Amino acid sequence: MQIMQGIWLCIHIFGVLVSFFLLASILRQKDSAYKNRLIMTVSCCLVALVSRSLFIMADADMQELLALGKAEYMGKCFANFLALMFILSYYKIRWPGRLMAALFGINLVFFGIIMTCDYHRLYYTSYEIAATSNGNILILGKAPLYYFYMLFCLVEMVLYLYVCINPAYHRSENGTRMIQRLLIAAGVLPFLMLLLYLSGVTGGFDTTPLGIFCSVVCLFMAVNRYGLFDLVQNAKEAVIESMDEGIIVSDNQMKFLYANPAACELFPDMKLGEGMVSESEIQAIYEQTGTVLELNDKSYEIRNAEIRDEMQVKGYMLSVIDVTDVMAQAKLMRELAEKAENASRAKSAFLANMSHEIRTPMNAILGMTEIALRGTLDDQQRDAIEQIKSASTTLLTIINDILDFSKMESGKMEIVEADYDVKSLVQDVYHIFSGKVEEKNLRLEIEIDPTMPRGLHGDEIRLKQVLINLVNNAVKFTEQGSIRLSVGYERAKETEGVVLKAAVKDTGIGIRKEDLERIFNSFEQSDTFRNRKKEGSGLGLAISRQLILLMGGDIHVESEYQEGSTFRFEVPQRVVDESPCGALELSEKQPRSQQTARYEDFRAPNARVLVVDDNLVNRKVAVGLMRPFAMQVDTAKSGKEAIEMVKEKEYHLIFMDHMMPDMDGVETTHIIRQLDGEYYRTVPIIALTANAINGVREMFLEEGMNDFIPKPINIKELSEKILEWLPFELLENQ
Repeated sequence: MQIMQGIWLCIHIFGVLVSFFLLASILRQKDSAYKNRLIMTVSCCLVALVSRSLFIMADADMQELLALGKAEYMGKCFANFLALMFILSYYKIRWPGRLMAALFGINLVFFGIIMTCDYHRLYYTSYEIAATSNGNILILGKAPLYYFYMLFCLVEMVLYLYVCINPAYHRSENGTRMIQRLLIAAGVLPFLMLLLYLSGVTGGFDTTPLGIFCSVVCLFMAVNRYGLFDLVQNAKEAVIESMDEGIIVSDNQMKFLYANPAACELFPDMKLGEGMVSESEIQAIYEQTGTVLELNDKSYEIRNAEIRDEMQVKGYMLSVIDVTDVMAQAKLMRELAEKAENASRAKSAFLANMSHEIRTPMNAILGMTEIALRGTLDDQQRDAIEQIKSASTTLLTIINDILDFSKMESGKMEIVEADYDVKSLVQDVYHIFSGKVEEKNLRLEIEIDPTMPRGLHGDEIRLKQVLINLVNNAVKFTEQGSIRLSVGYERAKETEGVVLKAAVKDTGIGIRKEDLERIFNSFEQSDTFRNRKKEGSGLGLAISRQLILLMGGDIHVESEYQEGSTFRFEVPQRVVDESPCGALELSEKQPRSQQTARYEDFRAPNARVLVVDDNLVNRKVAVGLMRPFAMQVDTAKSGKEAIEMVKEKEYHLIFMDHMMPDMDGVETTHIIRQLDGEYYRTVPIIALTANAINGVREMFLEEGMNDFIPKPINIKELSEKILEWLPFELLENQ
């Protein structure tokens, strides 16, 4: 064996060994989209190299050399096609199936022609053996199909190199650039060796196995040195392939290069590859980024992201995300929100209606009992009517609690802030309960920090409601001992205001530890068996807690069972008057403008008052309640009648019912205000309404009324309004 022949044999044997090690390395790798195609490519290279090694060692026997040449072609025929399939899979490129089928078919046809070349002259016209320094070679007479097949092999190699060097297909992850260079080298070297052989420079010696050997070495380095089967990268690719969302990649010319299976299923007519014409429907998707596309009875959100390197946009990645369920949920949520809004409106209407329907008869009951108590009654009659009044007041309190709680549940409760005198607030609470405490032989102790600023800004009405609820609760569950109301403050840290602190401590029955957590729950009382005879809705504490939270404060309870309880709350308030309120003197007299008016305090015999109400009993109640004031009271049973009476006679004060048939109080007020004359624009009109819901005062003021009194009419509130709106010169002290 000559020296050059030995060198070529060593090179090819070394190539065989490298191919074996490369196959073993690939088989150990995790499965990927391109693993099997690379295995088949390397297997073809291995067959070609083994056959060439045996060819070099063979004797000058024509049949043996021809058989080994055919075996070498078995590997070489499909190596180029499989390499192209591998590189397309590696770069996630989908070429048309018909093109790939045509390439495979041509290779298969030529494989058959080569294997049967003994029986025809289509590929070789003749062949003979020649001895050279490189060993024995076959001198072949080339037929036209031979040149056609060689050209076809060059085309396959060019397609492989085109995919490798096309910048649109390149990856930008760290570590992949060297792999890309090795893959290019694996395609360039066989291409050059084939060109060298076809040019005749080698004197008939086939150098293509040397190119195959170089390709195997490059692939070996790509797999074992630079991580062609990188676990993280393969995981990323597997995730993209298995995603339910469609992923489409295009170059910066909007030519589609890659689409995962989900995208191909969505757009089966999509054409991939540089220079291919994109479907107009798919092209339009890029213009709809950020929108929702309706496709195949489903909804897809379109998202478009740029693929950039350091300098420029290299391409685009389009995500087509199935949002059918999300859209359905959003539609359901909108429908539920609409239903909730409708329910809220219906609930508000129901509250207004119930307030009106309940308060109207309660107005008659409480009004008539108040009138009856002014008359001459024996002790038994007075006691019975007092019981009716007490029960009616309790019922009204329960109704108010239920309505307040319903307003809170529907989000209709609002905090209305104004300036108030904290000392007067505490005095009012004391006067409300002083009589009730005396009846139970209890002591009501009131303490206020004398250094507290006198003027605060907050919702005085709701603060008073909370204090009344807490003190009333203490009175209800205390049979002996005392009730202590303490009011103090501390300066707020983050604002210029104060934190109003109040505590109501009693010596009552207390609360069990297991009941403390649910004491503020709705419709509940602690120790229900012992308290079953106590009147109440079970809403007082729940409402108090909600009101305190709405005002930005907090409330909590401390209790020892059978020893008593202490309820505390803190509410931030703004200071409007820094002067100290001083010590509390519960016996001191307040100015007439600040004290609660009583019907015995004044008379107004020259005052002309009109009461408008469609309900006869309500008119009688209003007239009866105003009788102690000795005013000239007229009544009207409708808005139309009231307008006619106002035209004929000037009144100093008009009490206008809100809800009346044909023409309600608001419409009647509008007509009166539109009459010619200063009197009609300025005469005080006070609404009488059973719709004591949140915001009603503001509504009446906007409609041209001056004030309102809720039903049932409270004699003290009625006298306050008369004092406020009647001209001062008409008032006389009794």
